Amino acid sequence: MKNFSQLTLSTILMVLLITSCQKETVSDGTVDPVVEPTSTEGEIIPGQYIVVFKNSKIQPTSKVLAKSSFTSREAKAKSVRGISEVSIKSMNAILSDYNVDQSKVLDYYTTEISGMAIKLGEEEYRKLSSDPNVAAIEFDRRVRLPKVEVKDVTTDEVSQKMAQETPCGISNAGGSVDGSGKNAWIWVIDSGIDLDHPDLNVVTDTRYARSFTGGSANDCNGHGTHVAGIAAAINNNVGVVGVSAGARVVPIKITAGCSGNLAISDVVSAVNHVGQFDLPGDVVNLSLRGFFGSNCANNSSLRGALSALGNAGTFVAIAAGNDSDDASVYEPACVNGTNIYTVASMTCNRTFSSFSNFNRNPIDVIATGSDVRSTYLNGGYATLSGTSMASPHVAGIMHARGSGPRTSGSVNNRGENYPIAVR
Repeated sequence: MKNFSQLTLSTILMVLLITSCQKETVSDGTVDPVVEPTSTEGEIIPGQYIVVFKNSKIQPTSKVLAKSSFTSREAKAKSVRGISEVSIKSMNAILSDYNVDQSKVLDYYTTEISGMAIKLGEEEYRKLSSDPNVAAIEFDRRVRLPKVEVKDVTTDEVSQKMAQETPCGISNAGGSVDGSGKNAWIWVIDSGIDLDHPDLNVVTDTRYARSFTGGSANDCNGHGTHVAGIAAAINNNVGVVGVSAGARVVPIKITAGCSGNLAISDVVSAVNHVGQFDLPGDVVNLSLRGFFGSNCANNSSLRGALSALGNAGTFVAIAAGNDSDDASVYEPACVNGTNIYTVASMTCNRTFSSFSNFNRNPIDVIATGSDVRSTYLNGGYATLSGTSMASPHVAGIMHARGSGPRTSGSVNNRGENYPIAVR
């Protein structure tokens, strides 16, 4: 068991009882009942939880505004803010019923699901678990960006003197097109993006570009910048070119400092943030390692949030993971739903990457993830490998098309054929 000793046996038994009752009675939440909060899989953050409320009590804005049509991001955000204020008051009233101090709330979720990230003592946890308006409570967990090998790093000064190249992954995806004139954005939920990289069209307005771990959305890890370039590096005769060249990319930083460490609650916060401003046709990329052992529980807050995002018309690309393992036991890779695509990795020569997770359920398509050249820190470039690199190829394809990817050909692995995503 990891970081689990602070929970007493009595608490575990109580939660199991509550969970059993919920399984029999709850059926109306965006996040399906019922969580298994006593699961010890993953690196649990002691005393930190994600609470999801039933839609019958507090509707997320995605439900309330489902029949509304927006062409302006600010107009949508204004409507979202008004509804969210009412939702937060309702959530706080429930906390007040159990004398839980509002200062313990780390973040409120109001757009795709109704809920919160919160610190709770054992007694507070027990009381809130029994509230009839609560659909689920799950442990918050620490996860990490996938480990990737970084090679051939060049600086901005050197790179700007080199002719632009079209990496093999772009060719395998059907080539590059001009995405600079499109109103749709690509939201990169990752380690941030190098905000002034000359080969990227970065949205730096702090209404949109956000960090959920302190500081700015500027990338000091490199992972998010590399992802952004694969999807959308500018066609400007230097460096590299992306699938939807010049598309606007929005950095949503969820990693702590320059490390690859993050919490599931911050990923949900990022999705909640996107839900304030996204318009149909936008794309979200999640190149995250995720939480092992989830099996995509029906009541998962992240699964519910991503499903709602896809249902509203935003496209979601998710990395399958780099563990040479079954993708169905990793979240978010295991998430299936409308407009959601989980992506495995292949080589430039279209063979299955040895590190890539597998299983055609939940994996939808495959793209190049081995030895991918893209933008990197300090205006430079680097070559990285991972399903993290495969996923943004599909994000770029969906931005360019304004729809899900087409497929052409396939890659066989373990007796399954993985369709190659193309523009």
